[in-house]
Amino acid sequence: MDSSFYITSGLIALVFGLFLAFIAWTFLRRFQKMNGLLNRAHEMTGTAQGRISELVSVRRRNRSFRWTNEYPVISYTVDSKDYTVSLDFAEKRKGHYNLGGNYRVCYIPSDPSNCIVEEFRKPMQSNRTQAIVATVILAFFAFNCIISSLSFIFTS
Repeated sequence: MDSSFYITSGLIALVFGLFLAFIAWTFLRRFQKMNGLLNRAHEMTGTAQGRISELVSVRRRNRSFRWTNEYPVISYTVDSKDYTVSLDFAEKRKGHYNLGGNYRVCYIPSDPSNCIVEEFRKPMQSNRTQAIVATVILAFFAFNCIISSLSFIFTS
């Protein structure tokens, strides 16, 4: 075969490997965000009553169906200052959450913007585990794809 075939194949594999690396990086950022909050949970001694102030709709689809999910945005007040937290990891089918629903918010007294909604702690832990597993798997495939593509390019 011609060397241009190997170079073209290598470049395509390199682009695919970089795409996988980017996706792995986004999962890693998601893991770091949730891990940072969950690791500071022991510092969250302050509590406040929060309520769902907004429901954000997310459209999903697969080959056969289309549906709408939503996740809550919870607002709470500490020392006469309003805070909001978006719970995108708590996405459920539309109609699961009620606007104005009340939830217990645990926060760090010195920094009330760092909080965990107590009812969503388990889904958050599960989502953190899924994010690190996805990061490891995608990083493995990205590394293999990039190394093999460079091998294709440099051996031609």
